[in-house]
Amino acid sequence: MKNINQPTLEFINNIIGIICLEKGLSKNTKIAYTKDISLVFDWFMNKNINCFSANEKNFRDLFSFLKSKHYKPSSLSRKLSSLKHFYDVLKLEGYIKINPLNNLESFKKIKNLPKSLSEEHLVLLLTKAKTNLKKVEHNNSPKKTKYFRILTILEILYSTGMRVSELVSLPLTDFIRIKDLLQVKGKGGVYRHVAFNKESRKMIEMWLLYRSSIEKFINNKYIFPSNNGSGHISRQSVYKDLSELSKSTNMKNMQVSPHKIRHSFATHMLNRGADLRSLQKLLGHADISTTEIYTKVQSKRLAGLLNDIHPINKINLK
Repeated sequence: MKNINQPTLEFINNIIGIICLEKGLSKNTKIAYTKDISLVFDWFMNKNINCFSANEKNFRDLFSFLKSKHYKPSSLSRKLSSLKHFYDVLKLEGYIKINPLNNLESFKKIKNLPKSLSEEHLVLLLTKAKTNLKKVEHNNSPKKTKYFRILTILEILYSTGMRVSELVSLPLTDFIRIKDLLQVKGKGGVYRHVAFNKESRKMIEMWLLYRSSIEKFINNKYIFPSNNGSGHISRQSVYKDLSELSKSTNMKNMQVSPHKIRHSFATHMLNRGADLRSLQKLLGHADISTTEIYTKVQSKRLAGLLNDIHPINKINLK
């Protein structure tokens, strides 16, 4: 095994040059690697630790120190990756026997719970949308079309958890004989079934009847045509209409978007007892871990759940 004292900047650059050559890394990546390695070796030097004899514990102490300095998980993961590659080369070149970082796992970015609206807020939105439509129900103005459309879209988004990109591209033919289930094409071209409740199904039937009375929509193949009758409504238009609807309520300071409604659907379904696997299928998540983010619930809800369903609560001890 080769013997060497603390590495010089030239030595570090040579090793990183080997890494970049093997992996075809960019100039910017090479600069980032150099900064990461130099920072680590400076820390070791201040601790009187030889970089070539540093063990797993030394590196765990190092990353504990970096965490205390509030480095982001992405930054920590990059530093760990840089070090692993660096020490792999040191091993291949005969400077060390084993890579001391082999057992260190990457730092996962902390997933935040998606923001959602309360059930009360969704009811308020739906109520306002229905009130707006009722005000113009006796005419066929563009305003009525707009109000009718956003109410129907809101009903579908909240009752199915569908992505807005999936919704706007739905063909009219899928709704000719609408029942409880509808097949939609999700991410990656994967098909899944979404379920409609009675209220949303009723709303769709009303929209289809109204839609058939609009001349410019007759030859359009989408359930929600664009304003000029060509193609389907855009995601941006849906977002804009939802924003206007929320501003007309007392939710002026609460941002409402199709994606937030999807999160609300998932959260409310779990709160009311839906199982994770079923929810995964309804949302079209390829991995259950994506759905599991919704299981981050408040302790108050957990206590309520125990009170509602635990068998001992049904036993009368007199």
